[in-house]
Amino acid sequence: MDSFGRSSRRQRGDQAQALGNPIRRRIVELFTTDEARALTAKALVGDLGRFADVSVGQVGYHLACLRDAELIPAGKPEGG
Repeated sequence: MDSFGRSSRRQRGDQAQALGNPIRRRIVELFTTDEARALTAKALVGDLGRFADVSVGQVGYHLACLRDAELIPAGKPEGG
């Protein structure tokens, strides 16, 4: 089990569900290409250009989902 008490099977399911969203997949792609990049909604919203209608708030939500699924490192809570 991982530190959150989830089994690895459940964690894989959480990760698969998180990656089912195209915005989240793109965020993970951006991060894996450049692991030093800032993982804040404000920093990423401009890099999600093909999703023209995505707001900073929506990106923050997607980042939280990815962190919950342990696909990106945990960081400071989003400030906007």
